[in-house]
Amino acid sequence: MIEFETHRIPYDYIVIDGHYGSISFEAMHWLSKHDVSIALLNWNGNLLSTTLSQETLNALLKIRQYEKYLNTESRLYIASRIVKQKVKSSLGLLKVLSDFYDIDLSTINKEIEMIDYNNINSLMMYEGRIASAYWSELTKIFNSLAKDFHFEGRKNLSYSWNMNASDLINALLNYGYAILESIIGKYINTIGLDVSIGYLHEISPSKHPLVYDLQELFRYVIDYSVIEFLESRRKKSDFLTTRNYHIRLKPNTAKLLIEKIKDNFNQRYEFKNKQYALENIMFENIRELSRYIIGNSKNLEFSIPDIKIKEMITLRSEIRSCQLTLRKVKS
Repeated sequence: MIEFETHRIPYDYIVIDGHYGSISFEAMHWLSKHDVSIALLNWNGNLLSTTLSQETLNALLKIRQYEKYLNTESRLYIASRIVKQKVKSSLGLLKVLSDFYDIDLSTINKEIEMIDYNNINSLMMYEGRIASAYWSELTKIFNSLAKDFHFEGRKNLSYSWNMNASDLINALLNYGYAILESIIGKYINTIGLDVSIGYLHEISPSKHPLVYDLQELFRYVIDYSVIEFLESRRKKSDFLTTRNYHIRLKPNTAKLLIEKIKDNFNQRYEFKNKQYALENIMFENIRELSRYIIGNSKNLEFSIPDIKIKEMITLRSEIRSCQLTLRKVKS
């Protein structure tokens, strides 16, 4: 059993993944007092619910948020800023990984240059082409690390929304994105924005478009965390297969992935001339959106650093370099 003293809990959120167990009202009250959210995941890694701190009461911010959504020009502008930063982050990750893996950046660079949109639909098509090029390269990396995991991409023949993963890597990605969704939702709530009104994703019953919008800015962190996971561990025995042939993570597997994600969000970067953890930078970028929405900023520019490569993947680079040197010597 793990015990924590008052005001000394070292976690920002708790993930509950399982069908059995209990949590007391006293524990939930204590966690809420310490601003620690609880994310409840389904068996397949999808987010079922999350506890949030008391919502910030900012009626004016919400009114401005609705107005920006209803104004076609404003909505397109915000959506385009989100896509711009997502593209930058995606390309940044591929560039960093290109020092360690065989990556062809020509296709994604070509798609980035073909900027062509004048409405939300055409913007989504533009983003989709870049995402396709991005996943084409990530698929090569995943297959080089775990060929027997049979990853073909984020498209799923059975489920168009990539749920109920039928392969091991999609199970890892889905689980990671659920964690990210929980963190994003917590900060949106803290700032006082309405999760049901997004700018890139359409409004839909029981959906949280603003969460999905802002997730796009940080998906690259999850993608890199999965690569790190595969660098350190890639055993089929770390997963379970249901009767419907869907994949889920065993508890120790989920724990290891969460640790990778946590470490990456705790990584410190220079931001506004100071060193901040990436998770704090996430919060500041969401707050920057709120400043633009309410009218305190004339322009919206997200500022998110590229991921830093750590020891495991650096070791792989050194091994690869030695292999290339040996090949040259032999030839």
